[in-house]
Amino acid sequence: MSTVLQIVALIVGCFLLSNYFAFSHTAHQPIQVPNQTPSRKCSGGNNKAILNEIDQILRRNIPFYRQFPRMGYFVYDLTDPTNHYISAVYGRSEQGCVTFTEGHVYHFSTIELGASKSQIAVFERGKLKVFNSINCKKGKAGLEEVLNYVNKAVNVKEKDDTLTRLKHYRRYGKYESVDQKEYNCGIEEIGPNSDKLYSRRAILYRFFQALGYFERNYPNYRIEGERAVGFFVYDLTEPSNKQTSLLERVDFKNGHVYHFADIDLPFSFSNIAVLEDGDVRIFKNINCEGQGARIEDIISYLNEKLKHDKNKDEIIQRVRNYRTYGVYTSLNGLSTPQCGLLRTQR
Repeated sequence: MSTVLQIVALIVGCFLLSNYFAFSHTAHQPIQVPNQTPSRKCSGGNNKAILNEIDQILRRNIPFYRQFPRMGYFVYDLTDPTNHYISAVYGRSEQGCVTFTEGHVYHFSTIELGASKSQIAVFERGKLKVFNSINCKKGKAGLEEVLNYVNKAVNVKEKDDTLTRLKHYRRYGKYESVDQKEYNCGIEEIGPNSDKLYSRRAILYRFFQALGYFERNYPNYRIEGERAVGFFVYDLTEPSNKQTSLLERVDFKNGHVYHFADIDLPFSFSNIAVLEDGDVRIFKNINCEGQGARIEDIISYLNEKLKHDKNKDEIIQRVRNYRTYGVYTSLNGLSTPQCGLLRTQR
């Protein structure tokens, strides 16, 4: 029996290796953001004892990683996203430089998307306080518990940004896969979209496609469990209907107007979507003058579209103030959308 298991392990290992090279050959590499902090020299970082502890935590929590540790793992600092590390993977040397700083919050998991249970750790008094497999837990046992803990226990000047990134922690990672788009911990009961004209996943995917910059350059930008990872969706017709974190799901309703954009300010190019009898009309990059739709044209369109809606004036007022209806975080010190990036993609 042991010989059979060894043969199976060898076959699976070879399959993973071939998948890895297939992915790395075709994967898109992110374009560097102007003024982005350059890769740091690893001075005082990559504490081997803590990295070994992280490796052991992943081995305990993820049986697939325990069997195939060469698939590698990542560590991302949610307090300072420039501070990150990727372990050696199948002959590729380790990348990045991570330091562990008091009060900082870290996200770590396997690189292989098909085994990516997310762990969150807070570095306190020289040790990691770890919350295990939070993407496989619900409510107070998962992300909600971590957010409450960080909000009470962490006191750093970047706390608000840290909490925002933590709400979209799956965005901050390095995943590789040939054809798998998300990791499912098991069968989750997801309530259907309230309006049967629309599939929640299908509309989120349309929004994802509209964020063309990310589709080409950020393969970690995706949809999981019918939730947007790394971008928010706000219903401007019914503002309580939104998804601004991985704790929420948004519903898509006929005739409603939505604002969606990336949570990271350098990439936060705003889009307005109107749902129209089973279809969706999208006005793109409206906060980038000369490169997207004009807000005046959208208002003119909605004045006609909503002329029989008793709440027309309120909706249009929210559209005028669309940036108020969103959630944003700074990245690498950049505090405004870098609209010049859009020109480089044409």
